[in-house]
Amino acid sequence: MSKYKLIFLSLLMLFFGTIFFYGLILSLNIKCDHLTTTINIDKGFSVNDVSRILENHLCINSLLFKIAMKITFNEKNIKYGRYDIKSANNMRDLISIITSISKDRERITIYEGMRLQEIALLFNKKMNLNVEVFVSNCYDPGFIKSLGFDKSTISLEGYLYPDTYIFLKTYTEEDIIKVMTKQFLYNYNEYVENKSKLNMHDIVTLASIIQGEAVYSDEMKMISSVYHNRLNKDMLLQADPTIQYILPKHKKRILYNDTQILNPYNTYLYKGLPPGPINSPGRDALVAAADPNKSNYLYFVSDGKGRHIFNTTYKGHLESK
Repeated sequence: MSKYKLIFLSLLMLFFGTIFFYGLILSLNIKCDHLTTTINIDKGFSVNDVSRILENHLCINSLLFKIAMKITFNEKNIKYGRYDIKSANNMRDLISIITSISKDRERITIYEGMRLQEIALLFNKKMNLNVEVFVSNCYDPGFIKSLGFDKSTISLEGYLYPDTYIFLKTYTEEDIIKVMTKQFLYNYNEYVENKSKLNMHDIVTLASIIQGEAVYSDEMKMISSVYHNRLNKDMLLQADPTIQYILPKHKKRILYNDTQILNPYNTYLYKGLPPGPINSPGRDALVAAADPNKSNYLYFVSDGKGRHIFNTTYKGHLESK
């Protein structure tokens, strides 16, 4: 056999050997079907980081995973996010899942007036997000600052903009919060900014109270005028939604004892705006807080049908009650 034939056969054997080895590695069975939670891959994680996570969950052999990632040239293609890998049967499936952008999406509607805790619970129900992690991020000063808010923003209560979203199921808690606060900033800058002498924090706080009071958006600017008039006269706001915020459970009717709770959010005892928003106000409430109607009204009461009766005097207010 000539020298060239030997070289050719050697190369041929190497070629088929490589293909065989490649196929063998990628077809290796993995056992992830025992997992009850998703796997979190954070931004910037390397192959070593991911391999440790998977090996700790008793899914794979770390060395074989790293070899598979290397021979498929996927070491730099890892996509961060949350992954459900229970359905992965072999190494090929696993690599495909963590290096591809998921097409699975979840449509979620956040309604005006929802509180931070309620929003976190909704994402837990719809996308299996961790409630504690979600809420913790919303109170993290460093994370809040990174989103473009100043130090007066003590939490993201009020800044998770109510809207209908379509999220990738791989999104993490941070991803969700970033999208929602970006939507808030867009709407605030587009429709609210420069319409008031109040700063953003105060506008959002007042808007959340208006959101809690109003059933119909066409009354929001008039309700806002009452609160602005009270603030200007150094009167107590006496806003029932702020009492609801400090109660353990929602009540159909606020009682006198409820208005005596010592809490800075209690606007029956403490003058001015509460320390922060009490829910997520929508665009109409934000605009109303920044740009109220002009009026002399100082009081309003529900008419029992979802609308309100406005008065300039306490005597008239009592008669309306």
